[in-house]
Amino acid sequence: MKKPKFYADLHSLEEDRRIDMIGHRCIDHKEVVAFVTEDDPGKAERYIRKLKQKFPGIVILDRFRGPIKGAVTVKIGPPPENAN
Repeated sequence: MKKPKFYADLHSLEEDRRIDMIGHRCIDHKEVVAFVTEDDPGKAERYIRKLKQKFPGIVILDRFRGPIKGAVTVKIGPPPENAN
């Protein structure tokens, strides 16, 4: 049996490709996904905006500073089952 992958370093990919991979993992696999970006003004908001545009229904579950100084973590989830 294959062991699931819990971490992927997407740093070397273009931003829109990263967003696609994050969104597909959340929506297609119905998983909670967390991503970390630099805490640059507007960067996390831009990721969230693009995710919501491309993957309607994605839910923002949490957002917090860290895990290291200068970074922000955003936790997203798939739409609730009864959200039709």
